[in-house]
Amino acid sequence: MKQALAALLLTLFLLAPMRAAEAQYMATKDLARECLSEKRELMAACIGYVAGVIDYHVLMQSFGTAPTIDFCIPEDISKEQAAIIVMAYLRGETQHDEFTAAATIPLALNKVFPCREMRATRKKKRS
Repeated sequence: MKQALAALLLTLFLLAPMRAAEAQYMATKDLARECLSEKRELMAACIGYVAGVIDYHVLMQSFGTAPTIDFCIPEDISKEQAAIIVMAYLRGETQHDEFTAAATIPLALNKVFPCREMRATRKKKRS
C-alpha cells in the first residue's frame, strides 16, 4: 500500500506542469522605498541589501577581479552609514529608478569613495 501511494505521488509530481524560474531583482526605486520607509523591517532590509552588495564587491576585489565601477569604502564606515550615502545619491539621480539596485549602489559609492584616493592614502601610510 505504501509503495503504491509513493508511486502515485511520484507520478503526479513528474506529470505536474513545470514552471520556469523567474528572475527577480530589486529596482532602485523599490530599494529607495524600503530605505525611506518608517517601518523598521523595511529599513533593515535596505541596509542588508546595501551591505550584501558591498560584501560581494569586496569579495570580488579580494579575488583581484575589480568590477567596472569600483569603490573603496574606509573601514570606519558602518553599513548604516553606507546605506545613508547610497540614499543621498539616489535622491538626486532618479534616472536610475528602473535599474537593478545592485548595479546602482556601486555608482553611488564610487562617487563618494573612489578607489584611487583610498589606494593613494594607503600607500602613504605604508611609506
